[in-house]
Amino acid sequence: MRHTEISRSLFLFVGSAAVIGSLGGCGGSDENKAAAAPPPSDSTAIATPQTTCSDFLGQTIEGATVTKAQVVPAANGVPERCTVLAQMPQDLQFEVNLPTSWNMRTVFLGGGGFDGSITRLPNGSNSPNIAERGFATIATNHGHTSANTQAWALDSEMLNEYAYLAVPRVLPAAKAIMQTYYGAQPVSSAKIIYEGCSGGGRQGLIQAQRFPNLFDGVISRAPANAYTPQFLWYQKTYKQLAKPGAALSTAKIKTISDAVYRKCDALDGVADRIVSRPDLCQFDPAELKCSGAESDACLTDPQIDSARTFYAATNIANGSYTWPGFPYGGEEQQGTPTHMWGGAISKLLMDGFIRYFVAQDPMVDPLTLEPEHYTARLNQLVTMIDAVNPDLTQFRARGGKLILWTGLTDWLITANNATDYYTKVVTHAGGQAEADKFVEYFTAPGVNHCAGGTGADTVDLVGPMFDWIEKGVPPSQAGMVATQSTPLPNEKPVKRPLCKYPQYARYNGMGDPTEDSSFTCVTP
Repeated sequence: MRHTEISRSLFLFVGSAAVIGSLGGCGGSDENKAAAAPPPSDSTAIATPQTTCSDFLGQTIEGATVTKAQVVPAANGVPERCTVLAQMPQDLQFEVNLPTSWNMRTVFLGGGGFDGSITRLPNGSNSPNIAERGFATIATNHGHTSANTQAWALDSEMLNEYAYLAVPRVLPAAKAIMQTYYGAQPVSSAKIIYEGCSGGGRQGLIQAQRFPNLFDGVISRAPANAYTPQFLWYQKTYKQLAKPGAALSTAKIKTISDAVYRKCDALDGVADRIVSRPDLCQFDPAELKCSGAESDACLTDPQIDSARTFYAATNIANGSYTWPGFPYGGEEQQGTPTHMWGGAISKLLMDGFIRYFVAQDPMVDPLTLEPEHYTARLNQLVTMIDAVNPDLTQFRARGGKLILWTGLTDWLITANNATDYYTKVVTHAGGQAEADKFVEYFTAPGVNHCAGGTGADTVDLVGPMFDWIEKGVPPSQAGMVATQSTPLPNEKPVKRPLCKYPQYARYNGMGDPTEDSSFTCVTP
């Protein structure tokens, strides 16, 4: 797996420190009287500034003090915009980007992992050209600016902001800034959606479940919504990999991955190192058991147990929680000792969670802590942070729309987690026909956590979401095509039709297997 793919995926999951950057104060010129950018092609309504960007500097608006405001000139296809950075009590910060020619649509960009930084394009969205198309954007650090520690979680107010309060606190202030800039009428009549992946996907589902009136639509990619069992699974996995002889080397992981491809790659009609039907894959790591001396081409019993840990559903804390297993395919995409199968990422993620969220003790040893001894605290965390409620009745009643998306070779958050949640939403809604009125779910074969992999990872969900809200056209009827963002050198980027679950893209039997026209969405 290429470094750029790993970095992009982990940025969205792990997060980083708040690197606010030097926006600087505004110049003394009447900066917003420059020629307006041409209207976005997908919008007919345009709003323009009623004031200057520099007027915001030092103002306090809805409890938020503007610390920086700057007109950013048009460049590289991105139209001119006013960028406003604001500070609220504690360490809650947010940023608003206000295009000089606004298409009267707003996207709230989700964060990732433990947050602590403000999401900035292009990292915050797999929908291309958000800034180029004239959308206003909002993003927040979710209540803290910590870099390399989760000690902030010992502060109950910061933890609550991270868990669920930051977005509903920030949004009124951000909208007030927008109203000052564009006028009250354009902002009040404009549609606003939320898009996020990983931790941002969890945050999006928090809005749909707990604050159903804030957004007209929510795009939740690879959501970390079953947050508490997910992090407890990281602990359990790292414990398994740390057992004598149980570690999996890069070569061993490739052996596993190659075996999966041999058995399961062609189930969609073509062998291309993209497993589209992991549900049909019949593979047991025991098939690779060493019959003689150990080598990179076989697995010992402890290593078989480690591999099975990834594929099998896992009961945690004496059965209090369950984490679904991972689909088969793409094992080598996280197949180095520094990533998930090697244990380093599971250690990184579970360490801060166990110390500061669960035990609330930085000196505790995460490897020896037994979750079943912290049942009360874990229940508190589930109530506070997790976003697993399938009852979206109020969100649906206000006309809200939900798009769920996940990569099938996501080895940080199993795709089965999103599938499980979607299935529960469908059941609670009263069946598929009722659920189709407000929620659609898409899986991306060969795609890692939020991005990267052998599959087609980049697809515009923002445009189809607004079409669904404004025109009543569901995304599944938009003919969406996903494209691979980072193909290997000298290789064509893979393109695939994005199929609504449970459909999958099946090869037609002829044509270039990197082209979407060679595939058809079919029902299993």
